[in-house]
Amino acid sequence: MNVTRQTGAIFDSVNSALAGVATVLLVLVALAIPVNVLLRYSLGISFAGLFELTEFSLLWITFLGAAWLLRKDGHVNIDLVITRLEPRSRILANIVTFSISTILFGIITWYGVKVTLQDFQTNFILGTVLEPPKWPVEAIIPIGSFLLFIQLLRKTYGHLVSWKALSH
Repeated sequence: MNVTRQTGAIFDSVNSALAGVATVLLVLVALAIPVNVLLRYSLGISFAGLFELTEFSLLWITFLGAAWLLRKDGHVNIDLVITRLEPRSRILANIVTFSISTILFGIITWYGVKVTLQDFQTNFILGTVLEPPKWPVEAIIPIGSFLLFIQLLRKTYGHLVSWKALSH
């Protein structure tokens, strides 16, 4: 196994593990909300920060699973036009789309790191019920965006290889 394949396999394993974490978080959120409602109406007990934790979890779930979902081609595609194109044009459209997306997620990653570090250095506190520091909540944005950036690079490269194969 060459280094590129081995690196790709490690990256895929990390993405699968993070998607597993996202799944666990989703199950916990799905269980916590009805349990909280049941406790509130039956015993008058309610966890005030649950709504807030659910919001944070949904952010984390999104960014933990996004690169894995892209690898599985699970993102929404508007393929009304793309499917009508001949293979060479379809590949070119994918190259353009994935290239633009790669650039955008590179920018989001850079900006996310910048904002997260700034919030860490200033110890920015969210003005919510739990009053957590902001940086741990938002840290998943540059992490997930970087994973998407790498996966988009891989997808772009795959389409470039397909383009080259059709050109010969």
